[in-house]
Amino acid sequence: MVTNPKTRPNLVGDIDSGIKICSGTSESGYPGGYPLGYLRWCRRNGWWGDRRIHLCAGGVRDQEADRVDIQRTCTPTDASRGNRPSADPLTGAHQTTANIIADGRDTKLAGESYDAVFIDPPYSRALALQLYDTEEHYSGVDAFVKEGYRLVKPGGLIITLSYEIPRLYADLKIVASYGLYQIPPVRNMSGHFVFRKPGEREAQGLGHWVVE
Repeated sequence: MVTNPKTRPNLVGDIDSGIKICSGTSESGYPGGYPLGYLRWCRRNGWWGDRRIHLCAGGVRDQEADRVDIQRTCTPTDASRGNRPSADPLTGAHQTTANIIADGRDTKLAGESYDAVFIDPPYSRALALQLYDTEEHYSGVDAFVKEGYRLVKPGGLIITLSYEIPRLYADLKIVASYGLYQIPPVRNMSGHFVFRKPGEREAQGLGHWVVE
C-alpha cells in the first residue's frame, strides 16, 4: 500500500478546467460551508464515490458519507460573514454534522477505505480563528491532502476546495482544476482541484447515491 505521494508532478492527459460560479449562499448555513449546489455539481461531473468522507466537514449535508470535524460546535467571532441560519439563536453556536470527531490531518481511520475524499479546510489562519476558534490547529491544505491520499482507495478521488493550490504529486493525476466564485461574493476565488490516486478504481454506482 502506498502511503505517501511523491513530489514530481504528473501532467499527462486532459484536465477539465475552467471558472465555476456558485451561489453566495451556504449549502447548510454553517460558517465557511460548501456553496449551495457545490456537491451536486461535483456529483454530476463524476467527482464522487460510493464511499465518501469529508475532512473538516463542518455542516456538510451528505448523510451517507463519513464526516470528520475536530469539534462538535463552533461559535464564530465574526458573525457578519456569510449566511448564518444554522446558528443557535441564543448562543450563536453552530452544531457540526460530523459523525467522527477527529483531526482531519490524522484521522486514525483505516487506510484505503474511501472512493472519494473531500477536503475543505479553513482557508487561512485568520479564518480558522474568526469562524471556528481553531487557530491552534490550522494547517495548509497539503497536510489534509496527505491524509486524503492515505484514506482513498487506488483509483479513488481527492477533491479540494481552498484558497491554496495543492502541491502537484507524481502519484496523483490532476483530473480537474477550477476557479470557483460565489455571487454575491462572500469570499475570494477558491481553487477546486480533483486528483486521482493511481490504481484501478472499483466499480461505482452499485450503491444508492444521495446528497440531501
